[in-house]
Amino acid sequence: MAKHIQTQTEWESTMARRIMDQLRGELYLDQRYLNAALGALPPAPLPPGTTGAAFAADGARLCYPPAWVLTTYRKNRRYLPRAYLHSVLHCIFFHLWIGGKRDREKWNLACDIAVEYTIDQMDKPSTRRILSWQRQTVYEELKQQKSGISAAVIYRYLSGRKPAELIALQKEFYTDDHRYWPKEEQKNAANEDARKQWDKI
Repeated sequence: MAKHIQTQTEWESTMARRIMDQLRGELYLDQRYLNAALGALPPAPLPPGTTGAAFAADGARLCYPPAWVLTTYRKNRRYLPRAYLHSVLHCIFFHLWIGGKRDREKWNLACDIAVEYTIDQMDKPSTRRILSWQRQTVYEELKQQKSGISAAVIYRYLSGRKPAELIALQKEFYTDDHRYWPKEEQKNAANEDARKQWDKI
C-alpha cells in the first residue's frame, strides 16, 4: 500500500495546530488562573478557502486560519500569544453578548481598547510589548475620567471622536476578527449556552 504524501494544506493544518497548542501552553504557564478560560475556548481551524487573517472567537471556540498562523509565527512570533489572550479576554468580559443596540463598529473598537489595556496592565512576559505614544495617550485620557476602564466607558469616550480619529484608533488596537460575535437579532440557544459557560468561569 502506497504511503500517503502529505499535501501542503495538510502540512499547514498540522503545524498550525501545534503552534496553537504551544501558545495555549505558554499562556497557561504564564497565567495559570486562566486555565478554565483557555479550556472553554478550544482552537478550531477555519476551513480551507475561508477568508481571514486573525483569530475569531464565537464564545465556544477560537477560530484560526492555519496559513495566517504559520505566516505570523515566522514574521512576528511574539504577537500570537497576545492575540490569543486578547480573544479569550473578550469572552471573560462578555463583550460578545453585551453590545446591545450600540453602534457595532464603535463597540468593537471600545472592546479592543479595553482588552488591550488589560493585557498591557498585566505586563506578563508572554504578552509584553512596548506601548506606543498613541496607546499611552489614550490610557492616560481614560484614567483622567476616573470612571474605570470598561468597554462601556470607552464607548462613551469614543462617541465624540471624529471618523479620522476612530480609524487611527482602529489601526492601533485591532487584534482579532469579531465576525462571529452574535448580533442582537441573531441570539439563539447556542449563543446563550456559550454565554452561560463563561458566566460560570
